[in-house]
Amino acid sequence: MIELRNKRVAVIGLSKRTGVASARMLSRFGARVVVSDRKGPEELKEEIAMLADCNVEFELGGHGDKSLNNELIVVSPGVPLTIPFFKEVRKLGIPVISEIELAYHFTEAKIIAITGTNGKTTTTSLIGNILQLAFPQRVKVAGNIGTPMIQEAVGLTKDDWLVVEVSSFQLETIGDFRPHISLYLNFTPDHLDRHLTLHNYWLAKKRIFSNQRGDDYALINIDDPAVVKAASDCQARLYSVSLLDQVEQGIFSKKGYLTWREPGREERVLSLADIPLMGSHNQQNVAFAVAAAVLSGANYPAIERGIKEFTPFPHRMERLTKPEEQVLIIDDSKATNPDAAINALNSFQQPMILIAGGQDRDADFTELAQVIKQRVVHLILLGETREKIKRQVLKAGFANINIHIVENMQEGVSIALKHLVPGYCLLLSPGCPSWDMYSSYQERGRDFRNTIVKIRRDLGGGPPGS
Repeated sequence: MIELRNKRVAVIGLSKRTGVASARMLSRFGARVVVSDRKGPEELKEEIAMLADCNVEFELGGHGDKSLNNELIVVSPGVPLTIPFFKEVRKLGIPVISEIELAYHFTEAKIIAITGTNGKTTTTSLIGNILQLAFPQRVKVAGNIGTPMIQEAVGLTKDDWLVVEVSSFQLETIGDFRPHISLYLNFTPDHLDRHLTLHNYWLAKKRIFSNQRGDDYALINIDDPAVVKAASDCQARLYSVSLLDQVEQGIFSKKGYLTWREPGREERVLSLADIPLMGSHNQQNVAFAVAAAVLSGANYPAIERGIKEFTPFPHRMERLTKPEEQVLIIDDSKATNPDAAINALNSFQQPMILIAGGQDRDADFTELAQVIKQRVVHLILLGETREKIKRQVLKAGFANINIHIVENMQEGVSIALKHLVPGYCLLLSPGCPSWDMYSSYQERGRDFRNTIVKIRRDLGGGPPGS
């Protein structure tokens, strides 16, 4: 445990969740807390009010001397370590840790940590579902999924489980953080605006293994070479996850079942037909969740029920039409990188109308363009990347006549619905972040759904799923 009483600690980044939760916890344990953010007090009224009952100081409108005059810095995940402030921090030798590192020192719970480019939130929630059935009142779910780890971790005992979604931003600044069970789902290019190089991003992700020991477990996707390489020096007991091949130790797909195998044991755990999520990538997420549950000691009935009763999150391959309807409309607004969009496209056999595009973060759309050529009938592009994606799909041989450049979601949906005939699928899977046009992928997904509802009602077709 870190000794906090009378220790000078700065929290850099006053986010509503992580920044506020970290400051409250530090204050509770007697630290002398400074909270700093580049935004001014007018923009942070709500956050400041949330700390009104805490003994904290503020340095707003930038990070200066007050933030530097500390013995420890807790950085919120939204704050890049490349800003000039941290250059001064390094000169002074002030330790910098993430909120999950801080939380780790104040809990005795067994930690299951999940990372990867795509599928983290779904997998984390699946594990939480199962374990809350297997170990009632002994499980908390936290991290990048929404509730800060520091908010749930304090006071948990060795009998408790803490299921934590961890991002590369959080892993960058861990020191001792040690999961009992780590999961590394997949690795594809993302967040290059933050990490600057793909190698830096890979290095951040592989830190999930850095403190594990021989009595811990690591679940790795052996279908992904980058993940396998990242685990090459992992000291934990390695278990494999694969949908392509059988494995000697871990979980794999065999004759329609997820099958668990280790020396002297091979058992069917779950029928693939019982998975309530669309797409092979979600089958992989379920496989990881099942494997983590097995390693935690959860019984098979809890595993089966936890998967079957799982409610998919909005905007993640969310079906907006009923099964009896002749068309399929899918909201996959959470697909914020090309690989996620590829996974979505490969989940359906129907002719596809795809709405894609968004914020430009220097992603490579080459592979996505090839899949679009094979799977998509009409391509509707919006956002900062619309021309970039258009150039790439034309290069791949996609017909120019079937590309529609639009200014907003309303125009895009209107064109899409004109071409949506029985047997077709309309898919929103942007392959890009939303921040060029929206405050979040959730807002983008809501705009998609609401626009569909409005246009279909105007045309007399009723809302999706009606």
